[in-house]
Amino acid sequence: MPRNRRDMTVRLVPLESREAGDARVGGTAAERILLVATLSEMLWAHTRRPLPTYTRATMPVAFTPLRSPPGSS
Repeated sequence: MPRNRRDMTVRLVPLESREAGDARVGGTAAERILLVATLSEMLWAHTRRPLPTYTRATMPVAFTPLRSPPGSS
């Protein structure tokens, strides 16, 4: 649902501030999901590559733990 930019509120805060960690976005759950979908499509368009056609089940990912589990040295 497009919004008029003149009606939007913007806060500028230092990245190190507590407020910068507040990732809340207004709107309903459906509006927030639409926002993520719209932003994802816009950012993917900047790559100038076609949208992926793989499914979530076949998504190419790799799991890399940050550290070894205890006792596995």
